[in-house]
Amino acid sequence: MAEPAYFPSLDKCLAGDDLLMPWTTAYNVLCDLPVAVRSYTLEYFLNTPEALKAIENPFEPFGTRSPESKARFETKTAPIHVTQGNGAKDLEQLKKDALWLSEQVQIEEEAALRIAIVESQQRPIQQLLTFGGQSQVDVAESNEFGVSMFARSTAALAASANGTPTSSPDFGDDEVRQLSLLQAYLDERHAILKLAAELIGRHVCDEQNVDEINGLWIDRLAKRVAAGDSSTVTPNKAHNSTIRNAIAAVRQCLEHIDDRRKWPTVFTKVPESETIYATATYWRLTDLLRHILARVRWLSIRHELTDAETVQSWFKLMDDANFIGYLGAPVPSLNAEIPQCLAGMVSLAVVQLPQAVQHVDQMVTDQPRDGVQYPALTKESGSLCSADCARTVTKAMYNAARGNNTIAAPVMYAWALIATQIRNLIAMENNKREARELRLVDSSSDAERATTATRRGSRAPADSEIRLLWDWFLNPDLEEVGPDPARFFMVAAVDRLNAYGAVSWTSSVITAAYGSEPTLPTALMTRGHLYDLLRQGLDAVGYESISFDATLAVLTPGMPHQSLDHFTALSTKFMADDERFRPAVLDEALARYPYELTPLLQLCTILAAGEHDYADGSPTIVQVLENVKTVTLMVPEHFRSYTLENEDENANGMALTADLPIFAPRQESFAGERRLIMDRAMAEAEEEGPRNVMVVPAGASGIVAKEDRPMVLALKHPHSALEYVGLLLSTLLPGSDIVPAHLTEEMDRQTAADIVALITALLTASLKQDESGEDARFILGRVGFALHDETDIAAVIGELFELELLSHLDQAAQPGSLELCVACAEFFTKLTWISPERVWSLLARSSLLGAIGGTSALAAVVGGTEAHINCFRFLAAVSKLYNECLQDAVAGLVKRKSRPARANSSRFDSPMMGSDTTPERTIGSVLNKFTRVALDACQNFNTWRFANAQQKGEVSSSLLDGFGMLLRWTYGLDKPATSLDVLAKQRDRISALLVPAAEVVLNAYAPSNDAAGSTLQEPLTATFADALTVEDESIPVPERGAMIEHIQSLCSFLCRVLRTARFVDAPRAYRLATELLKTVPTVAMLIATSRIWKLDIATYLTELVLSLDCTTENPPSLLSGLSTEAAKAFLIIVAQLDRPVADLDTECEVWRFLTAVLESRQQWFSMYLLTGTLPKDKLKSTTRVTEDTRARPLLAYALDELSRITQLVPARAKAMLRFVAAAQSVWVWSTVSVRQHPDFLKNALAWLDELQPPQRGGAKEHDSLVSASEHQAAAYLCEILAVNLHASLETGNQDVLKLLVPKLAFLSKHACAVDAYNRSLHRNLAENMGRRFGGVILADFKKTEASPTEHGRDFAYDFDFADRVLQHQSMAWGSVNETKAQGYAAEVIRANVNLSLLDAQINLLRSWKTLAMTLGQCVKADQGVQEPLIHTVEASLRANEIANLEEPGMIEAAQIRAELAFVVLSKLVDVKCGKAGMKNVLSGVWALVVKSPADYSIATAPEDLVQYRTLLQILFLAIRPHIYSPLEPILPSLSANIASMAVEIVARLVGPAFRALCGNLHGGGDLQTSMSLAQPTDFALITATLQAILSIRGVQIPHIPISDATTNSGMVRGALSLYSWSDQLAEVMDNDPVYGEIAVSALVTLSSIPQVAEQMALEGVLLQLSNANLSNYFRKPGGKGQWDEPARMYGIWTDGFLPLCLNLLDAVGPALAGEVAAFLNSFPEQLARAEKAFQMDARRIHSGEVSLGMVKELHALVLVGLTIQSDVARAAAEGLDAADVQPLRYDVENAKAEMQKLARPQRSWAGSLVATNEREALWATGGAKGEYGSELERRVVTEVREVLRLFGE
Repeated sequence: MAEPAYFPSLDKCLAGDDLLMPWTTAYNVLCDLPVAVRSYTLEYFLNTPEALKAIENPFEPFGTRSPESKARFETKTAPIHVTQGNGAKDLEQLKKDALWLSEQVQIEEEAALRIAIVESQQRPIQQLLTFGGQSQVDVAESNEFGVSMFARSTAALAASANGTPTSSPDFGDDEVRQLSLLQAYLDERHAILKLAAELIGRHVCDEQNVDEINGLWIDRLAKRVAAGDSSTVTPNKAHNSTIRNAIAAVRQCLEHIDDRRKWPTVFTKVPESETIYATATYWRLTDLLRHILARVRWLSIRHELTDAETVQSWFKLMDDANFIGYLGAPVPSLNAEIPQCLAGMVSLAVVQLPQAVQHVDQMVTDQPRDGVQYPALTKESGSLCSADCARTVTKAMYNAARGNNTIAAPVMYAWALIATQIRNLIAMENNKREARELRLVDSSSDAERATTATRRGSRAPADSEIRLLWDWFLNPDLEEVGPDPARFFMVAAVDRLNAYGAVSWTSSVITAAYGSEPTLPTALMTRGHLYDLLRQGLDAVGYESISFDATLAVLTPGMPHQSLDHFTALSTKFMADDERFRPAVLDEALARYPYELTPLLQLCTILAAGEHDYADGSPTIVQVLENVKTVTLMVPEHFRSYTLENEDENANGMALTADLPIFAPRQESFAGERRLIMDRAMAEAEEEGPRNVMVVPAGASGIVAKEDRPMVLALKHPHSALEYVGLLLSTLLPGSDIVPAHLTEEMDRQTAADIVALITALLTASLKQDESGEDARFILGRVGFALHDETDIAAVIGELFELELLSHLDQAAQPGSLELCVACAEFFTKLTWISPERVWSLLARSSLLGAIGGTSALAAVVGGTEAHINCFRFLAAVSKLYNECLQDAVAGLVKRKSRPARANSSRFDSPMMGSDTTPERTIGSVLNKFTRVALDACQNFNTWRFANAQQKGEVSSSLLDGFGMLLRWTYGLDKPATSLDVLAKQRDRISALLVPAAEVVLNAYAPSNDAAGSTLQEPLTATFADALTVEDESIPVPERGAMIEHIQSLCSFLCRVLRTARFVDAPRAYRLATELLKTVPTVAMLIATSRIWKLDIATYLTELVLSLDCTTENPPSLLSGLSTEAAKAFLIIVAQLDRPVADLDTECEVWRFLTAVLESRQQWFSMYLLTGTLPKDKLKSTTRVTEDTRARPLLAYALDELSRITQLVPARAKAMLRFVAAAQSVWVWSTVSVRQHPDFLKNALAWLDELQPPQRGGAKEHDSLVSASEHQAAAYLCEILAVNLHASLETGNQDVLKLLVPKLAFLSKHACAVDAYNRSLHRNLAENMGRRFGGVILADFKKTEASPTEHGRDFAYDFDFADRVLQHQSMAWGSVNETKAQGYAAEVIRANVNLSLLDAQINLLRSWKTLAMTLGQCVKADQGVQEPLIHTVEASLRANEIANLEEPGMIEAAQIRAELAFVVLSKLVDVKCGKAGMKNVLSGVWALVVKSPADYSIATAPEDLVQYRTLLQILFLAIRPHIYSPLEPILPSLSANIASMAVEIVARLVGPAFRALCGNLHGGGDLQTSMSLAQPTDFALITATLQAILSIRGVQIPHIPISDATTNSGMVRGALSLYSWSDQLAEVMDNDPVYGEIAVSALVTLSSIPQVAEQMALEGVLLQLSNANLSNYFRKPGGKGQWDEPARMYGIWTDGFLPLCLNLLDAVGPALAGEVAAFLNSFPEQLARAEKAFQMDARRIHSGEVSLGMVKELHALVLVGLTIQSDVARAAAEGLDAADVQPLRYDVENAKAEMQKLARPQRSWAGSLVATNEREALWATGGAKGEYGSELERRVVTEVREVLRLFGE
């Protein structure tokens, strides 16, 4: 595409050729990172100088109006620079709007003009959002801040103006249009600010350096924007200046929120404008704060500081605004917490706590405290750089403390920590000074006193500096601060304002709002600053509950179900912080374990999930838990088994004097049992050594941590905490024989849930590093090591899971039961990666799926508990478990069958490593039940109120993705059978295990009958409506991301269902599509709402349209649910494709949708696409069609784009060409547009002529894919050319033909070649795959129509399925990425690419056939086309000769080429083309006939002969040029090659074929089958071929060999036999003696060869014909004339018997005259009828009529009669007795008289001339031929003259 400009010329903007890129669109595309990365349009737009200027100054991006800006505006809009065309936007109106907007909001006029054009572009979107849902629920009423503020405001204005609830927005109304302009202005301004904030945030959070060459362009842009304009000042000063500008903008926002009198006047005129401005101000405030936060972070990562002016201005603002403690919400529904938390974070960031503390340390010490050297503070930098700055901050903190403002608590805490550090350093220096003074007093020498004094004097400047800082904190005006401001602020922040609670709250709020891309950097920066605060506060507040909870809040996501993946950096940083954080928190938690177990479990769970890189194969947290050194226990109140140690040190030291059990027998056990249990435990402890978890051995030392009884002892006891928690978890089982010995109560379910969650987190961490699962199995073994030998940890968790599920079924669940169920489900989800057989075994007998009592526990838990609290964590966990089980079922399809037997097993070997696999029947049953349960959950989605929409989206997406995979991996690979026999065969297929579950899904969504309606339509369609609020700013970004993913999953699943239903049973697909048609209004609004899911919705609508048209019923209109206004708006939006973004994938998908519309009988939609208007608009003259509802025809746009096809990406060109081809098939006038376009045909043909054939062997994957796209595009172009050529020929216009003929080189030479198939690749892949992967064949992965794919890496074989099934043998299967592939995976990709190219070649061949056949009609009009067509015939025959029919598609290709050659050659022969090459065709086609694998003798079914018959037809045509073309003048005789070929054709084809046909016909068996193998056309073709051979010029040379071959062929005998059978064959053909006619015709042809005729005479051919039953028709009264039934008998007489007699008389002479006369005289009735044929007889219906057949009959009879008379006359000379020769009983003289009558002027009988067949009718209507009225009349006259010539006249 052309390079997009920031503001293109007005000509293109007004005409709609170029759509401006709105900033809102640019931001939305940036949010979709994969699209943004590949978007050349966005990259160029954002790097234009104008865009960069706006991004770098996002607070005032549009400048300020001035005389200079007005001059630029006038220049741009001057008439000399603008041409206003028809249908273009009104320039004067746009100028007026721009000037109005510029004046109202004080921006540059040119910027206002751009906004005005953007607003006019977006009017269809606003119209659709306003009226698209008239038949749906009014979204604007259900959500005040929903999709479009303009939708509400314009609707309200329209209602007030017209008195109706909804009406078309009148953009001619200034008030409506101006409100829209204001909204567009605010949206554009806000988008620029957000985009700048995201770019800077992305840069500051990227830990890696930006690769300027190979990196992402977004990262380069982010780096440039973050650096800013520092050409005149240093980067530090530039950033501080930018931050101060942002602070000023924040102040203005706060003032506007508090006081509406300060608003721009234009926003105060109507309530709607007040609302949009108030909302925009709120979001501007939040994004300004985010921008400041990112800028400050940029300074921090560069170890630079905010200057004093910046710090002072910020805290003055915060002091004035009370830290936004009271935010007068401009709109009630907006959440004030977000800007408040952001303000708190900016305050904390501006203080720069780590840098400030580091600076204070450096004042006293030479070495930095934390190893990071920061630059020294100057008078202009940092919050501690000047007295005014420090006092301003202190005053702000003081006022916040007095006002109990919790928002300021974090920064107040940071300020208190800085003050505390200063105070402590001063105290330290004071102590040092006092120590020096004491030493001075004790000194005995004056020298020492002098030296000490000197040293003290040298430290005075440092002391003075640190004291100066302290003095700045001491402000007499702050009365309550007192002499110790550090203590005051510390108490105020921690005790009164709960700073740690504020940390947790801030982390939660910011993460919930911004914890997802693209705003994720805001959440990460927030957590980073809070992490630094907590770290610095460890000295002030140690390991306490408040600090621990805050630490968890910073390290863990804000929502329980949110992924940890984005927040791993802080956890990794925590584990690496051996100096402060880790010892203070983790080590302290370990020191209190297991006395305080829950904190350790929670912390370790988070840290395990956060780890992502470790070197020695085991996560760090696993190592920590494996090597715990101490144990802290609460002992019984009367515990005395210890002794105190080192009492003099007052350290509470002690040592055990007896073993201290950690676990004890249950109290319910009797004494003997308890003793037995303890004995066993002690025995196991002795075996395990001192590290056992059952007992702390006597002698263990420690301390008394709590002296009050019951005491708490901290003992040294090295052991594994993993073993402990595993054993502790098992005590929750009812059957456990032990319990914790020192817990006041038995372990609760919440703790159990924490333990299971920790195990899951550890498994997750290990699997990240080691996908084989070895480390994970080690962890499971360690956790279950202390359990009894007969069980393991998986069994324990499984039993706990089942117990809790049963309790929910019994409605007896205990507190913590839900959390335990969630944790267990998540554990088993992860266990499927390690030991899936254990999961299958559990699920097979679990109540989760109704194994007990038939009731699903999932329904009990969700419906009985989660539905009441509106949080569905268990449902989410089970949905993930379902997906994992499904994927494991697929992954094990081959793996389970090829698993070797298990050898020596260890304690916890995965069952996956052994032979004890789960039977496939069990897996299939579990999967079937699981699918039914999941479907039941989907059915109830709408009845549950999800407190968090993100959770709903994630759960639904997970289930829908699973259902889609089921359908894809069953129906997409093999169609499930419907009969028992086929069903048994189906079960042998590789995906048979999944079929029952897939059938359940398909029947649920697409029932097989009308009565069984789908119950899942409502919840699915309601999801679309829920997503209409996606652009609402009040929706948190993570929730918005989940909503987008949900819609994408839903669209993908519905596409899959529609395709599958269409593949299985078209009526089912039609019924489903009819139901889904109700979603179109909402889906249309979704397209207008956001482009982020345009690709997915376009795909969905494509499948919907195709399914509506999959039956013979007239499809309902796709637009039937939309009002007229909404339909127009929707059509305009769709016609914009994906402009201005122009993403390749999205645009191609939209083109595919539009093509489907054209091909699926969507008339109204189609007409709009092709004409730009709706039919209604043309029919109703009163309809108002404004510029806003007009659109340029999409066909015209496609033709314009295709005019530069050489510059287009092949995929884009292919999509548009397909659309144009479809348009021509729908609307005949499309061809006019194509032909009249000035450049399309010319440039497209030039591109076509320059195409190159694909490379053979060694071609790169990319080259093959490009070649496939080019060939497919060429195929569509051929279809376009064929239609246009045909249309132009009908009008007599040859312009297209003249353009086309010179550009046929590529097509004539290469279009017939389907030679891309790499036979060795496919053969080797199939053979090697079968050997390497037992039980697998390549065909198992072949796709069906239910899983169509465009040409590419996944075209023919489902690569994703193969990857999942065969990945277990990773060394053999290999790996694949975007640039490189290895192993069998690479071979499968190569095979798909190769088959893509092959398919494209076949498609091109098919289209070229259509075009060539059309060109064949022009061979007479333009002889220049003859030579390319001859080359095409030769290429077709040559390609068929070398084709390997065993290769896929080759049979079809060969047939297409054969048909192409036949049609084209027939056209050339019709005009008697004599160009070079025509005669060469014969040798090529004869070679094909000889090599043909099928012929008449071996065919067993009619389809076996399809191509062979075509070849024979081509052979017949190939002989014709040798008939009509003169011999070479140099050698005026038949060449030896042709002569020998003629003989060979007769000997090897004609005779054997005729004989084989007769054999097929008489072969017995079913007569219909026999006749299908020997059709009349077959006999006729063989006979015609013989006739053609006999007609070749110069054939007299090989005449004798031909005669011998014919004589020896047995054709005469075969023809006679066929004639004798013909009466019986006629009985089964509606009394049509066609075979008799064929037999006689063959005899006539054979009799034309004298030698054969003589043989025929010797064999008595006439007698045999006379005796045949069919000949009796001629003996019936009146004989058989022209109009008698059966009509074919007359042809047998005139064209058979009579010519046969003449040929025999000519060959044998007088000797046969008597036999001929006797033969004809044996049909007296026939001869009598012939005599009277021309006589008038009122009794005959056709009396008086003359036909060509009658004249030919008379001619033949006259010839026979005269010949017999002549032979009788010379009988004596021939040695014959004349008396033996009967005279012919036909009056020759009467015939002469009749012909003399016809010899009169034609006017006398021309009216009586009639046509008796189609050919004669064509001759009769063909127009005058010279002196004759018609061709038929000419032929009759010629015959008459020939007859009279016989009589000498």
